[in-house]
Amino acid sequence: MAELNPIFVVDGVAKGTGSLARNAVGGIAGSASLLTDTLSKNMAVLTLDRKYAQKRDRAMREGRANETKNIVDGLGSGGQKIFKGVLDGVTGAVRYPIRGAEKDGVEGFAKGVGKGLLGLVVKPFIGLTDAATDVMKGVKSSVEADNLNLEYNTQIRPRRCFYGKERSFRSYHIKDATAAALMLTTSLAGELYLTHCDMGSQIALLSVRRILILGEDGREKTIVRFSLMKGIQIQEIPEPGGEKQWGLIILLKEPRKDLSEVEVITCGKKTFALDLYAKIKDGCATAGIDDINL
Repeated sequence: MAELNPIFVVDGVAKGTGSLARNAVGGIAGSASLLTDTLSKNMAVLTLDRKYAQKRDRAMREGRANETKNIVDGLGSGGQKIFKGVLDGVTGAVRYPIRGAEKDGVEGFAKGVGKGLLGLVVKPFIGLTDAATDVMKGVKSSVEADNLNLEYNTQIRPRRCFYGKERSFRSYHIKDATAAALMLTTSLAGELYLTHCDMGSQIALLSVRRILILGEDGREKTIVRFSLMKGIQIQEIPEPGGEKQWGLIILLKEPRKDLSEVEVITCGKKTFALDLYAKIKDGCATAGIDDINL
């Protein structure tokens, strides 16, 4: 039989060995890219620059639509990210002291210098780890040429989130993990996740500093710092057309730019309002605010 011919045996062993080697290298490269990607995300939080973290996360999501196809692509995009990391670090080192001085004088200038120097060190490092991620993706795609049509690096579930200032560890909850991932795409990006409240047609995301309400279309409707809250009331809120729904009236310590001294959050059902009230109360306690009228 032809299958017993030594030539076929040797050929089969060679193909099997080659496949094993490709998958082994691809697996190592894939694991390395996940590690560097996670490191970059955590380091972005350490920059204390919320806008930078939000902008970086948005760019990473958009980049996934154009995944690296080979090692050449990986080296090219990696080089760009190293350059961008250095540029962001240098720009921040100049910009933040100036902005701080304009806002808070000498104290703001000092804080801006600290934030700028931190970014000057951390942001180039983030660019380097992002570059390493792209190179590893390129390596994996190159050695696994037979699988190029498969979506690369697809997570089966969102990564685990940590809670509060202490970043405490709890059992995995898919809803919390999803909410924490969603928070990275909002104005709360870069802040520490606390909890969330699903209110059907909208969702409340709570960091350790603020609460953000997202509408059904994903747009940001309301954002309030816990430190600006003077009191909270649960009551029925009139809606256009004469209908009423339950919600929260948040009394503010300082008026908004439009001179409004309250923030109204409609919740729909009373159970949603009560749940959100309890979570805002926990948020104020986490932020160390004890002069709020609850």
